[in-house]
Amino acid sequence: MSSPRFKTIAAIATPQGYGGIGVIRLSGDQSTDFARRLLRNGDQTIFAPNQASFHHLINPETGATVDDAVITFFKAPHSFTGEDVIEISCHGSPVVLSEVLRLLTSFGAELAQPGEFSMRAFLNQRMDLTQAEAIKDLIHAQTTHQARIAARQLRGELSKQLQPIKDGLIELIVHFESSVEFVEDDLGPLNTSLFLARIDQFIEKLNALASSYRVGRLICSGIRLALIGRPNVGKSSLFNALLGRERAIVTHLPGTTRDTLNESFVINGIPVDLIDTAGIRETADFVEQIGVERTKTAISEADLILAIVESTSTLPTEEIELLAQFPVGIYVVNKCDLGVVVSEEALSKLSEKIPVVKVSAMTGEGIDELKQAIHQRIIAEAHTNIEDAIITNERHYSALEQSLTALCQAREDLTAGFTEEVALTNLHQALRSLGVITGETLIADIINQIFSTFCIGK
Repeated sequence: MSSPRFKTIAAIATPQGYGGIGVIRLSGDQSTDFARRLLRNGDQTIFAPNQASFHHLINPETGATVDDAVITFFKAPHSFTGEDVIEISCHGSPVVLSEVLRLLTSFGAELAQPGEFSMRAFLNQRMDLTQAEAIKDLIHAQTTHQARIAARQLRGELSKQLQPIKDGLIELIVHFESSVEFVEDDLGPLNTSLFLARIDQFIEKLNALASSYRVGRLICSGIRLALIGRPNVGKSSLFNALLGRERAIVTHLPGTTRDTLNESFVINGIPVDLIDTAGIRETADFVEQIGVERTKTAISEADLILAIVESTSTLPTEEIELLAQFPVGIYVVNKCDLGVVVSEEALSKLSEKIPVVKVSAMTGEGIDELKQAIHQRIIAEAHTNIEDAIITNERHYSALEQSLTALCQAREDLTAGFTEEVALTNLHQALRSLGVITGETLIADIINQIFSTFCIGK
């Protein structure tokens, strides 16, 4: 009898703690054998594929009942890992789950390493690497938008976008290899023009994917949103209004906020780290000076800046010049419940290209419109449709950039009249870089590093 390709592994697949149900997962050729040893008269038990059955689990060492359980069998290759998989659903007691896992390891099962089930699914070609990584993203999603993007990638959306490009590159490589091998089939000017057009198509599609990384990164890691302005323009009131609760101290006294204050919330599925800053002004107060310096640091680290002005202000020249020093993304006219005195002419002096939103942090008027403006600003700057395939992983983005660099160099070589052999080197590099994304050209050490970041049981 030949030895199995992989040893059978086992792990608790549900989170630590108490719950109604706890699941222990086995994967490998001996999964059903080990599961039968937990049952009285288990040798006669037959597990039907894709069916759940009720059983009493026993400790074969003592004969004592451990728990009642539902056992589900998924037969290779039609399982998550591509191997025989058994899932044992017990009561969610840490004591019970630990005892069942202990018994399985005493039979010979090995404790699964983090991400080992997903790695086996990848190695057994049940999914590519982008889909495997999407599992982790889906598990760790903190917003519905993060979960939706991860689910699309889990269905293979990114792989579907890349496959036609990879197929096209292979066709080009075959043509070029033939030209190198058979000199009489050398490329003519017409063929060169056609191949350059193909390369341009690849570059256009990969550029579109790569450009989505900015919004993808923000969706995954969130944005840093800083509120700035002169003292007493209502930054802290607006901070509270955006959060929907009283978090910052609000008084009528200028300089109440002397340090940056951070709080998190979500706008249309995008996590936001909201920063309330000290009012920007010249001051002799040493503590307030420190607050102003921290404000400037927060501004330099922010992804988007909201500059707050009062609706009752005439926007003196010094205030306009002060705000003009910073890369403001949206101007917010606050305290509109007191009446709008600031003129459109004065607002136009701030900037004609930057959106202006009028709100009242006190009454809540315009807050929803401000949130929508923030969201639109993020998406507009990303130059991508948020419903398209989006790059959220830095590893994917880096590989796309490497592929684009190689394609651009191949195009430059062909345009300059170099031989097909010179262009081939870069076409092969472009294809390898795309293979890094889906996992065809990754070495074992990198694969192990990726899956080590997964949770145990997945």
